[in-house]
Amino acid sequence: MLKPGDVITFDKEKNFTHVRSLGRGGTGDAHLFKDETTDMVFAIKRYSPIDSNYIEEYYERFVDEIKILFLISHPNIVRVYNYYLYPEHKRGYLQMEYIDGKPIDEFVPFISDWEEIFTKTISAFEYLESKKILHRDIRPANILIDKEENVKVIDFGFGKKLIGENQDGRSVLLNWPVTQLPNETEDEGIYNHQSEIYFVGKLFSSILGEGHDSFKFQPIINRMIELDPNARYSSFRDISVAVSEGALAENFIEEEKNLYRNFASILSGYLTKHKNSYEPVKDPNTVLSRLSSLIRYSSLEEYIQDNAKLINCFIDNDYSYKTRNDIFVSEVADFYRFLVGLTLYQQKIVLDNIEMRLSQKEIEYDLGDDLPF
Repeated sequence: MLKPGDVITFDKEKNFTHVRSLGRGGTGDAHLFKDETTDMVFAIKRYSPIDSNYIEEYYERFVDEIKILFLISHPNIVRVYNYYLYPEHKRGYLQMEYIDGKPIDEFVPFISDWEEIFTKTISAFEYLESKKILHRDIRPANILIDKEENVKVIDFGFGKKLIGENQDGRSVLLNWPVTQLPNETEDEGIYNHQSEIYFVGKLFSSILGEGHDSFKFQPIINRMIELDPNARYSSFRDISVAVSEGALAENFIEEEKNLYRNFASILSGYLTKHKNSYEPVKDPNTVLSRLSSLIRYSSLEEYIQDNAKLINCFIDNDYSYKTRNDIFVSEVADFYRFLVGLTLYQQKIVLDNIEMRLSQKEIEYDLGDDLPF
């Protein structure tokens, strides 16, 4: 029988086969390994600094990176699986999700468009903001686009968890050059989430350049890169709202926007957590087909009898949800009639907005049953 204070040692041997090197930085190198038990591949980052003069400082930063990554659970941020520390040797290893992709500045959209890439990036940084985490190393190499064109923010080696009243991350460490720093950083040495907004905006401004005049969120980027923080967005949450409202305002009348918001609030209110992953249904025809079946089999009821059937219309992953039966069938039917009457482009806007809402839900990972107690 376990008692509080008992120390359990996990000493089971795990075998990893080296596949290839993934590159080296100033504080270590990364390698691709295959787990022979699960047949999964992982990126394992080894702390091994080139400059031995800062080995203690860099080791503490490596441990801080581990602490930050274990606070994070978001589909657009790299996932951490495990860590192995050897403090007596000032050596450590971080086992992470392997992302087979390209830096954002080398990416050419095929499935997605730049609006979708921008929206997913903002979603990731909005999540970090909600967790009071600063990335502090925003550059193209740290925002990858995988082969399914998902955004993945990586490398929290310079990250900082904000604690208490101190909401500014001083001693800024940035590797991506810009021609001018924002006023709060240049004048006062302050780096906060508004500063992160500036650097994310500058990154997209640099990538999109002159050849993307049709990029519909350009006014948002223009405000993100204002040098004066008073003229800039105050939070990534405000940017998310602007993205959603901009697309809605451009394509929908007020009655339609209210109908969407009412339904989206119902849906996100009953979904509590994703399990292991977030897999939104992106195809409007699939959503409409599932909604049609749900309404048909609920036509004699006042309320939806199984809320999971409604949530399943919009996501394909496992999840937890509220089971109380008080969602009116008529509200779902009204949303269905609204969605089916839209053009394909408008349908995608609605589903993009629902996807962003549901992406803010926490992802709970199943650690499995292979445990020593």
